[in-house]
Order: sequence, then C-alpha cells, then structure tokens
Amino acid sequence: MRRLVDSTRWRFIACVVVSNLLSGLVSAKPIQNMVEATKSISRGDYSVRVEESGSGDIAELLRSFNRMTAELGSTEMMRNDFINIFSHEFKTPIVSIRGFARRLRRGGLTKEQQAEYLDFIVEESERLSKLASNVLLISRYENQKLVAEQTDYDLDEQIRTSVLRLESQWAPRGLIFELDLPRLPYRNNSEMMEHVWMNLISNAIKFSRDGGAIFISGAQENDRIFVTVRDEGTGIRPEDLGHIFDKFYQGDSSRVSVGNGLGLALVHRIVELSGGSITAESTLGKGSTFRLELPATPLR
Repeated sequence: MRRLVDSTRWRFIACVVVSNLLSGLVSAKPIQNMVEATKSISRGDYSVRVEESGSGDIAELLRSFNRMTAELGSTEMMRNDFINIFSHEFKTPIVSIRGFARRLRRGGLTKEQQAEYLDFIVEESERLSKLASNVLLISRYENQKLVAEQTDYDLDEQIRTSVLRLESQWAPRGLIFELDLPRLPYRNNSEMMEHVWMNLISNAIKFSRDGGAIFISGAQENDRIFVTVRDEGTGIRPEDLGHIFDKFYQGDSSRVSVGNGLGLALVHRIVELSGGSITAESTLGKGSTFRLELPATPLR
C-alpha cells in the first residue's frame, strides 16, 4: 500500500513538472515575439505589433506591450508634425524678410515703396519674435509642474490693464469693450496669467468686425472664479473648434495670416497649470465665447 501511495505521489510530481515545462514552452513563443518586436522599436519602427495570444499574465503583458507601442507611435507622429510645422512657421517670415531686404538693396524704388517694404520687414520681424517667445513660453510651462512666485492681486484690474495695453489695436477700428468685472481677489503668478488675458483679448480683437463689441465679464462663486471673453466676430468652424487649443493649429485659411497657432495653446496650458479649465463655444459668422474657471483659493 505504501508503495502505491509513493508511486502515485511521484506520478503527481512528475505531472506538475511536465505541466510547468509545457507552460514554459507555450509562453516562450509570445515572449520571443515580443523580444523581436522590441528590437524593431529600437530601430524606430513603431508600427510593429505582437499577436495577443495565451491567457493570464502573459496575455496582459502582450496587450500592454501593444498599447505602449501604439502610444509611442502616436507620440513620434506628433513630434514629427510639430517639427515640420514649427520649421514652416519660422521659415515663412524669414523668407519674407530676406525677399524685401534684397529688393531694397537693389534700389530703384520710390520712397513710398521703400516705406512699404520696411513696414513689411518690421511686421515679419515682430511675427518671428512673437513666435519664438511663444515657443519658449510653451516649452517652459509644459515642463513646469508647480506655479512659482505667486502673489495676491486683483484679477479684474489685470484684465482691465490688458485691455488698455491693446488699445492701439482696437481703438483705430472703432471696437467697443463692455466690461462687467467686480473685484476678483486672486493669488497666482501675475506675469504668467497676463499671457492668458493678452492672448484671449488680442484674439477677440483680431476676429471682430470694425465697429463691433467685445464683452468681458467675471464673477466669483464660493471658491471659484469665472471669466468670460466674448466677441461678435467671424467665429470658428465646428470642425476646427475641437482643435483650437492644439499647438500650431490655425483652422481655416482666413485665420492663417493673423497668428501662428500658439496663443491658445499657451492659454490652455497656463489655465491648466493654474488648476482651472477653459472651454470655447462659437457660431460661424456670429462670434466666439471663451469661458474660464479658476480656483479662488491659493494654489498649493
């Protein structure tokens, strides 16, 4: 009887060992496939995928590997797109400046033509400078996790000051500002938040029709501050509305000449970094509305 028990025990142990070995053999193929796929990724091929076979931990590992590869491919595509668009945006004003400068050097122009070409050079230089500044700011704030140098100030006064600073843009066009801003005590990095108002108000001015109105209102409810910037301008196409906070996105061609697609991306990142949110609504031909929600309590 004892021999029978011992024999059964050894048979059971043998079965377990064989089972483990078979399991190892089954797992070896998917793992080997993943190793080969990893080598492809290291060479820059993010399209590679492994067959999601098996069960348990091995199956989950394979699924996770494919998700990771897909995300890497998406990130690489966005990086390439960013570089291509960035290069184009920088090249365009540089080519214009070079062309006008060469024409001036050749001479034979009237004083009016000379003045016109110099104005073009100044405008393109300012465009290039603004583009470089915005790229640096976005890079800075994207890599920033905390808001430093916070001070207490009135948000409503900062908005009014931004409107006045842009007077040279809206006054000659007969634009009217209607402000409904109660006192809004706030704590944040004031220099950082200034970029938000300057970009939003500047956009409202650019896309408003001459003689139109721009409305800015604010309110505080409990621990939240709400600010709305609304214009009655050209509006944004529905297919563009979901992309306006993307870097370098300019939408329809009518907007290309008046911006470089970085202002709203910068606004979105600053608001996000400040613990708030921003949304946009627009009706083509009737104008756009930007709504911000910010924490009234100090940031931690």
